[in-house]
Amino acid sequence: MLEHPSSAATRKAVLRCLLLDGHQSAKVLVDQAQLGQPEEHGFPASVLSTYPDGVPLDLNPRWPMEIDLDSDADALLVSLAFEGQSHRCRIPWRAIRVVGVGFGGIDWEHDRSEVEAVNGEADTSREARGSHLRIVK
Repeated sequence: MLEHPSSAATRKAVLRCLLLDGHQSAKVLVDQAQLGQPEEHGFPASVLSTYPDGVPLDLNPRWPMEIDLDSDADALLVSLAFEGQSHRCRIPWRAIRVVGVGFGGIDWEHDRSEVEAVNGEADTSREARGSHLRIVK
C-alpha cells in the first residue's frame, strides 16, 4: 500500500514554500468550525461572526506576523492584527480549507479521520476515500 503524506503535512509544506522559501503572500481560508474553543485559537468573536463561512487571511511574509510552522505539530501559530490589536492565533491544520495566491488556490477536503475525531462520528461510506486536494479558480 502506498503511503501518502497527511493533508496537514501537505498544507504545512505549501505554506513553507510560499511564505518562507518563496517570500510570497498566501491567502488562507480558515474553517471556524474546525478551530476548537476560543481560548485555544485566539480569534476575536467579532472576526468569527463577520466571516461565518470561513475567515479569510492574507499572510504576507513582509509583515511582522511572527509565523511559526514548527512548534505545534497540529497547528499553525501566527500573530494577526484585527481592528488594530494583535492576537496570537493557533490555527489547526485541519481548519485550513484553502491555501492560494492570487485568485486561485488549493482546496483540501478534510481528512476523514480528522473530521470524525472532531465530530465524534464515523462515515463508513467513505472508508476507501482518503483526503485529497483540488485546484480552485
